Amino acid sequence: MTSLTTNPRAVLCHYARDPDRRPHCTLTAEITLGRVALCGSCAAARSTLGKGMAAVPLPPGPAVDVLDWVAEAALAAGRACADLDAAVTRARSAGCSWARIAGRLGVTRQAAQQRYGHQRYRHQLPQRNEG
Repeated sequence: MTSLTTNPRAVLCHYARDPDRRPHCTLTAEITLGRVALCGSCAAARSTLGKGMAAVPLPPGPAVDVLDWVAEAALAAGRACADLDAAVTRARSAGCSWARIAGRLGVTRQAAQQRYGHQRYRHQLPQRNEG
């Protein structure tokens, strides 16, 4: 698996995570404008981003593999869910009320208690299936 995190040459375009805003993004960055990396399509469509800055071309590298991106995003989501479960469990163990936890989560007390109160969820990281 060629990974976005283990292959530093595959650089994701700044707008790749926003398909509604930039549906024609080609995902793989070709230039940088300061700290912002852009694909050719997004560089051509920019209005004011980086105007007056010289675009710095990135060295040629492999394209971002969208299926690797899907797999990595699923792993990250699983880890985030496990972290949230552990944090809520620790907060309850430390004596925090459901109302205080819910306030930090941006949900109602009842929603927090229903989600985390009856059992300690153990989110498993997604298994990678080839196919």
